[in-house]
Amino acid sequence: MRTAFVTEVFSDLLGKGRLNLTDELLVVAGGRAERDLFESLGFEQATITNVDSVEASEQLAPYRWAHEDAQSLSYSDRSFPWVVVVDGLHHCRSPHRALTEMYRTCSVGVIAIEARDSWLMRVAVRLGFSSSYELEAVRAQGGTSGGLENGPIPNHIYRWTEREFQKTIRSCDPTGDHGFRFFYGLNLPYETADLRGWNKRKMFLKPAETILRLVTRLVPKQRNSMAMIATRPESSHPWIAPKE
Repeated sequence: MRTAFVTEVFSDLLGKGRLNLTDELLVVAGGRAERDLFESLGFEQATITNVDSVEASEQLAPYRWAHEDAQSLSYSDRSFPWVVVVDGLHHCRSPHRALTEMYRTCSVGVIAIEARDSWLMRVAVRLGFSSSYELEAVRAQGGTSGGLENGPIPNHIYRWTEREFQKTIRSCDPTGDHGFRFFYGLNLPYETADLRGWNKRKMFLKPAETILRLVTRLVPKQRNSMAMIATRPESSHPWIAPKE
């Protein structure tokens, strides 16, 4: 989890009144990291779900735990004000299906924090500074989990663009104009450097971060992390007749 960036996103939403500490959150593909995040921010209610039963309920107190597949949630429509995912959609066989399930079960909106597909990110993959498949996560779990649907097969790292997120939300709910917001963060692979065997290359991360922060200050959309927020339409399109 990109802890500093994620905290910054939620702090901004709370500070501007778009999110309240009393709002009940549904977290998909979540675990202890999300528990620690929301507890530190002071959220009162959350249901944290995952396909991995290792995340037992007592480990996620004071929040609830439920075994759920993000791509096929058992909750009814609009069950929770906000539905959240942090670095979880790219573990799904269909990230878009998981996103539409998140939207189906929210009454206010969805918050998805994932990797962004950018020109700079593609260059980083080509030069070997990032990956197309999440080998490191599976390696960190001893080859038994952390990949596709939290299994042993390393998942493809699905990276998003703003337009793709907007088209997905508009396709699953074409009734009105949604509210969209985006935040951008820079995350360098310090945590996975050792797993990648970067004994020599790791020394370049600090100077690279300095340069990247200067560059992405001018072009923030080239940062590799993106928070994507969609809220439900406040009114219907004029061509949709009101229900009697």
